[in-house]
Amino acid sequence: PYDGVCLMIIFGAGLAGLLSANMMRSHKPTVYEFQSELPNNHGALLRFRSDKVGTATNTFFKKVKVSKAIKYDGKITTEPNLFLSNLYSQKVTGAISDRSINNLDSAERFIAPWTLISDMAEGCNITYDKKVDRALIEELHDWEPTRPLISTLPMPMLMRIMDWEDIPDFPKQKIWTQRAIIDQPDCDIYQTIYYPDPIANHYRTSVIGNVVISEFSTRPDQKAGGHLMERLMDDFGITPKRLINMTDAHQEFGKIRPIDENIRKEFIFQMTSKHNIYSVGRFATWRQLLLDDVVDDLKIVESFIRGKDDYSRLVHSQKGIEDES
Repeated sequence: PYDGVCLMIIFGAGLAGLLSANMMRSHKPTVYEFQSELPNNHGALLRFRSDKVGTATNTFFKKVKVSKAIKYDGKITTEPNLFLSNLYSQKVTGAISDRSINNLDSAERFIAPWTLISDMAEGCNITYDKKVDRALIEELHDWEPTRPLISTLPMPMLMRIMDWEDIPDFPKQKIWTQRAIIDQPDCDIYQTIYYPDPIANHYRTSVIGNVVISEFSTRPDQKAGGHLMERLMDDFGITPKRLINMTDAHQEFGKIRPIDENIRKEFIFQMTSKHNIYSVGRFATWRQLLLDDVVDDLKIVESFIRGKDDYSRLVHSQKGIEDES
Protein backbone atom coordinates (compact mmCIF):
# COMPACT_ATOMS: atom_id res chain seq x y z
CA PRO A 1 0.00 0.00 0.00
CA TYR A 2 0.99 3.60 -0.61
CA ASP A 3 2.75 4.96 2.47
CA GLY A 4 2.56 8.68 1.69
CA VAL A 5 6.31 9.02 1.04
CA CYS A 6 6.48 8.72 -2.76
CA LEU A 7 5.89 11.68 -4.98
CA MET A 8 2.99 11.62 -7.43
CA ILE A 9 3.40 12.21 -11.17
CA ILE A 10 0.59 13.71 -13.25
CA PHE A 11 0.62 13.45 -17.04
CA GLY A 12 -0.79 16.59 -18.66
CA ALA A 13 -1.19 20.21 -17.52
CA GLY A 14 -4.65 20.79 -18.96
CA LEU A 15 -7.73 21.42 -16.85
CA ALA A 16 -7.98 17.87 -15.49
CA GLY A 17 -4.25 17.69 -14.79
CA LEU A 18 -4.12 21.01 -12.97
CA LEU A 19 -7.24 20.13 -10.98
CA SER A 20 -5.53 16.87 -10.00
CA ALA A 21 -2.42 18.77 -8.95
CA ASN A 22 -4.47 21.11 -6.78
CA MET A 23 -6.50 18.40 -5.10
CA MET A 24 -3.50 16.08 -4.60
CA ARG A 25 -1.14 18.64 -3.05
CA SER A 26 -0.58 16.40 -0.03
CA HIS A 27 1.22 14.00 -2.41
CA LYS A 28 3.57 16.76 -3.61
CA PRO A 29 2.80 16.06 -7.26
CA THR A 30 4.92 16.91 -10.28
CA VAL A 31 3.07 17.59 -13.53
CA TYR A 32 4.67 16.44 -16.79
CA GLU A 33 3.55 18.56 -19.74
CA PHE A 34 4.51 17.74 -23.34
CA GLN A 35 4.26 21.36 -24.54
CA SER A 36 6.68 24.15 -23.66
CA GLU A 37 3.99 26.16 -21.85
CA LEU A 38 0.54 25.76 -20.35
CA PRO A 39 -1.76 24.26 -23.01
CA ASN A 40 -4.38 27.00 -22.80
CA ASN A 41 -6.31 25.88 -25.87
CA HIS A 42 -9.64 25.84 -24.07
CA GLY A 43 -11.26 28.66 -26.01
CA ALA A 44 -14.73 27.26 -25.48
CA LEU A 45 -16.90 28.48 -22.67
CA LEU A 46 -15.71 27.39 -19.22
CA ARG A 47 -18.93 27.24 -17.24
CA PHE A 48 -19.96 24.80 -14.59
CA ARG A 49 -23.13 23.46 -12.98
CA SER A 50 -21.72 23.80 -9.47
CA ASP A 51 -18.88 25.52 -7.64
CA LYS A 52 -17.07 22.24 -6.87
CA VAL A 53 -14.04 23.19 -8.96
CA GLY A 54 -13.91 26.64 -7.42
CA THR A 55 -14.03 25.17 -3.93
CA ALA A 56 -11.38 22.55 -4.76
CA THR A 57 -8.99 25.15 -6.19
CA ASN A 58 -9.88 28.06 -3.90
CA THR A 59 -11.03 30.08 -6.93
CA PHE A 60 -14.07 32.35 -7.07
CA PHE A 61 -16.71 31.27 -9.60
CA LYS A 62 -19.50 33.72 -10.38
CA LYS A 63 -23.04 32.35 -10.03
CA VAL A 64 -25.27 33.50 -12.91
CA LYS A 65 -28.46 32.71 -14.80
CA VAL A 66 -27.87 31.75 -18.45
CA SER A 67 -30.65 32.36 -20.99
CA LYS A 68 -30.75 30.17 -24.12
CA ALA A 69 -32.30 30.29 -27.57
CA ILE A 70 -32.06 28.74 -31.05
CA LYS A 71 -31.57 30.45 -34.40
CA TYR A 72 -32.77 28.59 -37.46
CA ASP A 73 -34.02 29.77 -40.85
CA GLY A 74 -33.30 33.37 -39.87
CA LYS A 75 -35.54 33.26 -36.79
CA ILE A 76 -34.82 33.20 -33.05
CA THR A 77 -36.91 30.76 -31.00
CA THR A 78 -36.99 29.56 -27.41
CA GLU A 79 -39.06 26.48 -28.29
CA PRO A 80 -36.95 23.35 -28.91
CA ASN A 81 -38.26 20.52 -31.10
CA LEU A 82 -37.07 17.12 -32.30
CA PHE A 83 -36.14 18.36 -35.77
CA LEU A 84 -33.81 21.09 -34.48
CA SER A 85 -32.44 18.83 -31.77
CA ASN A 86 -31.45 16.11 -34.22
CA LEU A 87 -29.96 18.59 -36.67
CA TYR A 88 -27.84 20.09 -33.91
CA SER A 89 -26.70 16.75 -32.51
CA GLN A 90 -25.55 15.49 -35.90
CA LYS A 91 -23.80 18.78 -36.59
CA VAL A 92 -21.71 18.84 -33.40
CA THR A 93 -21.02 15.11 -32.91
CA GLY A 94 -21.79 13.34 -36.17
CA ALA A 95 -24.38 11.23 -34.33
CA ILE A 96 -27.91 11.62 -32.98
CA SER A 97 -28.14 11.89 -29.20
CA ASP A 98 -29.68 14.09 -26.53
CA ARG A 99 -27.99 17.49 -26.25
CA SER A 100 -28.46 20.56 -24.10
CA ILE A 101 -30.41 22.24 -26.93
CA ASN A 102 -33.40 20.14 -25.82
CA ASN A 103 -33.86 22.34 -22.76
CA LEU A 104 -33.92 26.10 -23.30
CA ASP A 105 -35.03 27.02 -19.79
CA SER A 106 -32.85 29.56 -18.02
CA ALA A 107 -30.17 27.66 -16.14
CA GLU A 108 -28.01 28.41 -13.11
CA ARG A 109 -24.32 28.22 -13.95
CA PHE A 110 -21.00 29.07 -12.34
CA ILE A 111 -18.61 31.06 -14.51
CA ALA A 112 -14.89 30.47 -14.14
CA PRO A 113 -12.48 33.39 -14.34
CA TRP A 114 -10.79 33.72 -17.73
CA THR A 115 -7.48 33.20 -15.92
CA LEU A 116 -8.59 29.82 -14.54
CA ILE A 117 -5.80 27.77 -16.11
CA SER A 118 -2.99 30.08 -14.98
CA ASP A 119 -4.66 30.43 -11.56
CA MET A 120 -4.80 26.64 -11.17
CA ALA A 121 -1.15 26.36 -12.23
CA GLU A 122 -0.03 28.79 -9.52
CA GLY A 123 2.18 26.98 -7.07
CA CYS A 124 2.15 23.70 -9.03
CA ASN A 125 5.40 21.94 -9.86
CA ILE A 126 5.23 21.64 -13.67
CA THR A 127 7.95 20.19 -15.89
CA TYR A 128 7.54 21.33 -19.49
CA ASP A 129 8.78 19.71 -22.72
CA LYS A 130 8.40 16.32 -21.06
CA LYS A 131 7.44 13.52 -23.42
CA VAL A 132 5.47 10.68 -21.87
CA ASP A 133 6.30 7.32 -23.41
CA ARG A 134 6.50 3.66 -22.39
CA ALA A 135 10.16 4.00 -21.36
CA LEU A 136 9.34 6.86 -18.98
CA ILE A 137 6.43 4.98 -17.40
CA GLU A 138 8.56 1.87 -16.90
CA GLU A 139 11.37 3.97 -15.45
CA LEU A 140 9.00 5.60 -12.97
CA HIS A 141 7.59 2.21 -12.04
CA ASP A 142 11.03 0.63 -11.60
CA TRP A 143 12.28 3.58 -9.59
CA GLU A 144 9.34 3.53 -7.19
CA PRO A 145 6.68 0.84 -7.86
CA THR A 146 4.19 2.35 -5.40
CA ARG A 147 4.38 5.86 -6.83
CA PRO A 148 0.87 6.82 -8.01
CA LEU A 149 0.65 8.14 -11.57
CA ILE A 150 -2.33 10.14 -12.81
CA SER A 151 -2.92 10.24 -16.56
CA THR A 152 -5.08 12.90 -18.17
CA LEU A 153 -3.79 11.90 -21.61
CA PRO A 154 -6.49 10.98 -24.13
CA MET A 155 -7.23 7.26 -23.86
CA PRO A 156 -6.21 6.44 -27.47
CA MET A 157 -2.85 8.13 -26.85
CA LEU A 158 -2.17 6.13 -23.68
CA MET A 159 -3.28 2.95 -25.44
CA ARG A 160 -0.66 3.53 -28.13
CA ILE A 161 2.01 4.35 -25.54
CA MET A 162 1.28 1.14 -23.65
CA ASP A 163 1.04 -1.02 -26.81
CA TRP A 164 -2.55 -1.99 -26.08
CA GLU A 165 -3.86 -4.67 -28.40
CA ASP A 166 -6.93 -4.08 -30.55
CA ILE A 167 -7.19 -0.31 -30.14
CA PRO A 168 -10.76 0.62 -31.16
CA ASP A 169 -11.83 3.61 -33.20
CA PHE A 170 -12.36 6.66 -31.01
CA PRO A 171 -15.05 8.79 -32.66
CA LYS A 172 -14.38 12.47 -32.10
CA GLN A 173 -14.77 15.84 -33.73
CA LYS A 174 -12.51 18.85 -33.60
CA ILE A 175 -13.87 22.21 -32.52
CA TRP A 176 -12.68 25.73 -33.26
CA THR A 177 -13.48 28.85 -31.24
CA GLN A 178 -13.33 32.60 -31.72
CA ARG A 179 -13.47 34.96 -28.76
CA ALA A 180 -13.37 38.71 -28.15
CA ILE A 181 -14.20 41.35 -25.55
CA ILE A 182 -17.04 43.77 -26.25
CA ASP A 183 -15.72 47.32 -25.96
CA GLN A 184 -18.76 49.53 -25.32
CA PRO A 185 -21.55 49.49 -24.59
CA ASP A 186 -21.09 48.14 -21.05
CA CYS A 187 -22.27 44.56 -21.21
CA ASP A 188 -23.06 42.12 -18.40
CA ILE A 189 -25.35 39.41 -19.74
CA TYR A 190 -25.24 35.60 -19.87
CA GLN A 191 -26.86 34.28 -23.04
CA THR A 192 -26.35 31.42 -25.50
CA ILE A 193 -27.75 30.85 -28.99
CA TYR A 194 -27.58 27.46 -30.75
CA TYR A 195 -27.29 27.15 -34.54
CA PRO A 196 -28.49 23.72 -35.78
CA ASP A 197 -28.37 24.67 -39.48
CA PRO A 198 -25.73 22.36 -41.04
CA ILE A 199 -24.83 25.01 -43.62
CA ALA A 200 -23.47 27.34 -40.92
CA ASN A 201 -20.17 26.08 -39.50
CA HIS A 202 -20.71 27.75 -36.11
CA TYR A 203 -22.95 25.82 -33.74
CA ARG A 204 -23.11 28.05 -30.66
CA THR A 205 -22.42 31.66 -29.76
CA SER A 206 -22.47 32.95 -26.20
CA VAL A 207 -22.14 36.31 -24.51
CA ILE A 208 -20.71 35.86 -21.04
CA GLY A 209 -20.42 39.16 -19.21
CA ASN A 210 -18.64 41.29 -21.81
CA VAL A 211 -17.02 38.37 -23.66
CA VAL A 212 -18.43 36.89 -26.86
CA ILE A 213 -17.46 33.32 -27.83
CA SER A 214 -18.42 31.43 -30.96
CA GLU A 215 -17.84 27.68 -31.37
CA PHE A 216 -17.44 25.89 -34.72
CA SER A 217 -17.76 22.31 -35.93
CA THR A 218 -15.46 23.05 -38.90
CA ARG A 219 -12.66 25.55 -39.42
CA PRO A 220 -14.04 29.13 -39.43
CA ASP A 221 -14.20 30.71 -42.87
CA GLN A 222 -14.27 34.25 -41.45
CA LYS A 223 -11.88 36.17 -39.27
CA ALA A 224 -12.97 36.55 -35.66
CA GLY A 225 -13.84 40.24 -35.89
CA GLY A 226 -16.24 39.95 -38.81
CA HIS A 227 -17.97 36.79 -37.61
CA LEU A 228 -18.42 37.85 -33.99
CA MET A 229 -19.64 41.32 -34.95
CA GLU A 230 -22.28 39.77 -37.23
CA ARG A 231 -23.49 37.41 -34.54
CA LEU A 232 -23.77 40.20 -31.97
CA MET A 233 -25.64 42.57 -34.27
CA ASP A 234 -27.86 40.09 -36.12
CA ASP A 235 -28.65 37.62 -33.31
CA PHE A 236 -28.14 39.35 -29.95
CA GLY A 237 -29.15 42.89 -30.92
CA ILE A 238 -25.84 44.30 -29.65
CA THR A 239 -23.85 46.88 -31.62
CA PRO A 240 -20.39 47.14 -30.07
CA LYS A 241 -18.17 50.16 -30.60
CA ARG A 242 -15.46 47.62 -31.39
CA LEU A 243 -14.21 44.18 -30.40
CA ILE A 244 -10.84 43.86 -28.67
CA ASN A 245 -8.52 41.03 -27.58
CA MET A 246 -9.72 38.74 -30.36
CA THR A 247 -8.41 35.17 -30.19
CA ASP A 248 -8.77 31.94 -32.15
CA ALA A 249 -8.34 28.48 -30.62
CA HIS A 250 -8.63 24.86 -31.67
CA GLN A 251 -9.23 21.62 -29.77
CA GLU A 252 -8.36 18.27 -31.35
CA PHE A 253 -10.68 16.39 -28.96
CA GLY A 254 -13.64 18.74 -29.03
CA LYS A 255 -16.65 16.43 -29.07
CA ILE A 256 -16.31 12.72 -28.32
CA ARG A 257 -18.65 9.76 -28.78
CA PRO A 258 -18.75 6.56 -26.74
CA ILE A 259 -16.69 3.43 -27.34
CA ASP A 260 -17.46 -0.08 -26.10
CA GLU A 261 -17.92 0.13 -22.32
CA ASN A 262 -16.17 -3.18 -21.64
CA ILE A 263 -13.05 -2.06 -23.52
CA ARG A 264 -13.09 1.36 -21.86
CA LYS A 265 -13.39 0.03 -18.32
CA GLU A 266 -10.98 -2.85 -18.85
CA PHE A 267 -8.26 -0.50 -20.08
CA ILE A 268 -8.68 1.86 -17.12
CA PHE A 269 -8.60 -1.04 -14.68
CA GLN A 270 -5.53 -2.68 -16.26
CA MET A 271 -3.60 0.59 -16.28
CA THR A 272 -4.16 0.94 -12.54
CA SER A 273 -3.67 -2.66 -11.49
CA LYS A 274 -0.54 -3.25 -13.60
CA HIS A 275 1.07 0.19 -13.87
CA ASN A 276 -0.37 2.23 -10.99
CA ILE A 277 -1.83 4.69 -13.51
CA TYR A 278 -5.11 6.36 -12.60
CA SER A 279 -7.05 7.74 -15.58
CA VAL A 280 -8.69 11.06 -14.78
CA GLY A 281 -10.74 13.46 -16.89
CA ARG A 282 -13.01 13.39 -19.92
CA PHE A 283 -10.49 12.27 -22.52
CA ALA A 284 -8.51 9.90 -20.29
CA THR A 285 -11.69 8.02 -19.33
CA TRP A 286 -13.37 8.73 -22.70
CA ARG A 287 -16.76 9.72 -21.45
CA GLN A 288 -18.79 12.91 -21.44
CA LEU A 289 -18.50 14.62 -18.10
CA LEU A 290 -17.99 18.00 -16.52
CA LEU A 291 -14.90 19.11 -14.67
CA ASP A 292 -17.27 19.18 -11.67
CA ASP A 293 -17.46 15.38 -11.93
CA VAL A 294 -13.67 15.07 -12.04
CA VAL A 295 -13.64 16.49 -8.50
CA ASP A 296 -15.69 13.50 -7.35
CA ASP A 297 -13.52 11.05 -9.31
CA LEU A 298 -10.35 12.46 -7.73
CA LYS A 299 -11.79 11.99 -4.25
CA ILE A 300 -12.30 8.29 -5.02
CA VAL A 301 -8.78 8.02 -6.48
CA GLU A 302 -7.40 9.63 -3.33
CA SER A 303 -9.27 7.13 -1.14
CA PHE A 304 -7.99 4.22 -3.17
CA ILE A 305 -4.38 5.45 -3.10
CA ARG A 306 -4.55 5.63 0.67
CA GLY A 307 -6.07 2.15 0.84
CA LYS A 308 -9.45 3.31 2.07
CA ASP A 309 -11.61 2.48 -0.92
CA ASP A 310 -12.21 0.05 -3.77
CA TYR A 311 -11.04 1.40 -7.13
CA SER A 312 -13.63 -0.71 -8.92
CA ARG A 313 -16.18 1.76 -7.55
CA LEU A 314 -14.67 4.44 -9.71
CA VAL A 315 -14.31 2.31 -12.83
CA HIS A 316 -17.71 0.63 -12.75
CA SER A 317 -19.82 3.53 -11.51
CA GLN A 318 -18.52 6.09 -13.99
CA LYS A 319 -21.40 7.85 -15.62
CA GLY A 320 -21.20 10.66 -18.13
CA ILE A 321 -23.65 13.35 -19.14
CA GLU A 322 -24.92 14.28 -22.54
CA ASP A 323 -23.44 17.76 -22.83
CA GLU A 324 -21.36 20.36 -21.01
CA SER A 325 -23.72 23.27 -21.68
